[in-house]
Amino acid sequence: MHNNRIHGIGLLFVFIALLISAVIGIIIYSGQETTNFQGFAESNETIINSETSVSIKKVFVMEGDSVYKGQKLAELESQELSIRIADIRSQLLQIETKRGMSEKEIKSKILQNKAAERAVISELRAQIQTLENQLKINKELSDGLKSVKIKKSASVKNPIEIQIESLELAIVDRKKEFAEINRMYSKMLESGETPENVEAEKLRAELESLEEQNANMAVYAPFDGIVGSVFIKNGNGEKVFFKGGEKIAAYSPILSIVNKEPSFVKGYIPESHFSAIKIGDEVTIANTQTPQQIKGVVTGLGGRIIPLPVRLLKNPNIPIWGREIVVKIPENNGFILGEKVSITCGSNVWDNLAKAFSVTQSKLSAKERDKKKLNKSQTTAQKETYQVTSLHNGTSIRWDGKVKIEASGAVFVPETGKFLVVSDETEKKTPLLFEVGKNGETKTISINNFNKINDLESIAKERENTYLIMSSLSYSKKGKLKPERRILARITFSDEAAQLEKAVDFYEILKDFAEKSGSEAAMFLKKGIAEKTIDIEGMFVIDNSLFIAFKNPLFNENGVIFEISGYETIFAEKKISENQLKMIFVDVPRGRKISDIYMQSPDKFYYTASCDSEKCGGFYRFENEKSELIKEFPELKPEGIAIDDGGNIFIFFDLSQQENSKFMNLGRI
Repeated sequence: MHNNRIHGIGLLFVFIALLISAVIGIIIYSGQETTNFQGFAESNETIINSETSVSIKKVFVMEGDSVYKGQKLAELESQELSIRIADIRSQLLQIETKRGMSEKEIKSKILQNKAAERAVISELRAQIQTLENQLKINKELSDGLKSVKIKKSASVKNPIEIQIESLELAIVDRKKEFAEINRMYSKMLESGETPENVEAEKLRAELESLEEQNANMAVYAPFDGIVGSVFIKNGNGEKVFFKGGEKIAAYSPILSIVNKEPSFVKGYIPESHFSAIKIGDEVTIANTQTPQQIKGVVTGLGGRIIPLPVRLLKNPNIPIWGREIVVKIPENNGFILGEKVSITCGSNVWDNLAKAFSVTQSKLSAKERDKKKLNKSQTTAQKETYQVTSLHNGTSIRWDGKVKIEASGAVFVPETGKFLVVSDETEKKTPLLFEVGKNGETKTISINNFNKINDLESIAKERENTYLIMSSLSYSKKGKLKPERRILARITFSDEAAQLEKAVDFYEILKDFAEKSGSEAAMFLKKGIAEKTIDIEGMFVIDNSLFIAFKNPLFNENGVIFEISGYETIFAEKKISENQLKMIFVDVPRGRKISDIYMQSPDKFYYTASCDSEKCGGFYRFENEKSELIKEFPELKPEGIAIDDGGNIFIFFDLSQQENSKFMNLGRI
């Protein structure tokens, strides 16, 4: 009891000392003034265009109209599509005209073949007849020579007899050859598998697809918002409303949509104060008409000094110069698009005093927590220390290669007690795996018989010693999709050696499925292929089902996972049928995309999601058709999930080219 009282008095003195120190520090260093300036609440504008030149049939909205997601905004016509459709129809007509001739040609070939057979067989039989006549004459001459005794041997044949046997065998062989040719022509005639028919079938499929595209050419609202601009001008350069029939070049803007609610503030800080703010600073945004205030973060600073907008000037005739800044603000902020707002950066003495008091309390609380930890058992203390170190610092992958390891996927190998990690960048696109121990020690594993692979994003274990690896199937920054970015491969790994078993062009398989199927999954793929946005980052195998997770595109703002049952057809037949594929929709938080998956079932699984525009992400559980955040990573981009044989969850992070990747042990969840 006495010791506790002494300890309490000690804590009180520590608190008073820290508080006095904080006040002195504030007086010396923090007696600064706040900086106030103004700006406008704005939203990103999404430009809608067409990948091909089009004609505008009809526009259903005007600037300023509110629209909802999926609403038809305009109907289009494509001259290129119309020309291509007319060209295919012309080709089909020509093939139909030739088809009759082709069938006659096949029948003619059959008749010619039979005639040739008769001629060849007749010639061979004539030769046999000549040899038989010669053999008869020789026999008669031999019988007439009574005085000459010829000893005959049953094992020795007359040369003429040998020639006759050879010709008879030739007749049998030639008949087989002609019969095989006749069967081939007859099969072609019965099945209709003529070159013209095959070509006609391809053209009909393409025609059907193009006619469907032409019938559905329209512009739809990608989200709820407001029509910003309708990009059409008359001969004088004045903006006018679409009347229909106007022609728009490929990728030219048709109209734009902005969010109904602002997503950022564009501010203008006077020239005399621009050094008072930097990227990452927290600022306060206030409505000029109400006391409402929210916090924002500075995400951009203009690179030059510009004149402030007239709307912000007290006297329009006296210009003021300043620097443009961009402040990201949270959703549901209550501001109106274009509204004038005030921005405050910096803090005053009282703010700093409150902050110091808060820090002091935190330090005291931390000391109390540390004291309690010391009272726990040594085992528990060691475990907690390890978890804190792992969560905050991570374990670095120790690798001395020329190219940094950018971990993009991982699996645990029970046989070795280590991880197999894939990196989306390797030197000269070499097919490599990285065997990583729990202490970060790394060894390179080359995949034998494998030429090249790039942008390797996922790895999954099939069964003992057998694994699948896959490229992202995404276009490069230069807008190219080379063969080494389209690969799904099966490899074996044992005794620290990896071997390629089989590889396929998975992009082509998905494209073929999209063209032949009318399912929702096919429409999703067609959109991704047309927009060149397909990006696969996660993969997992359960029994005979393969799960692949798309980073892009989204489907109605949801993440998408494909479940492909009986996936062996991908390698055996290089195809996927419609009844094999199911879609799983994931409510990924806005601004984040799936980066890896760990499936327990189609209805229950874990996934990581990385932020689009900044270095952050999270680890989630998906169950009952809903995502639940388990762990947030404010400054790290999670790229891989692996679970060891003890049920501990490891998250792998890609640190780009800054340093080698890291991983964390989250323990058992």
